[in-house]
Amino acid sequence: MFRLGTLFAIALFVPCFVVSQSAQAAKTDVRAARAECFRQANAAANASMGASFGSGATADRQAYGMDAYRECCRKMGIRP
Repeated sequence: MFRLGTLFAIALFVPCFVVSQSAQAAKTDVRAARAECFRQANAAANASMGASFGSGATADRQAYGMDAYRECCRKMGIRP
């Protein structure tokens, strides 16, 4: 039927193919999680400002958004 070399090549190729497919799925999940954290951070930063439009409002908004982003990443188990 199959020669030993062909059988050996198939035995190596199939696990490598399966691992690469699962690695690609993990990358997609990380990107989706990162996008969701970014969306939540923007919403939290916009909600935190309310009616304060002082000179330091932009810096405070950015700091609040970054804190929310890091917290979300920590909860999702991804690196910020």
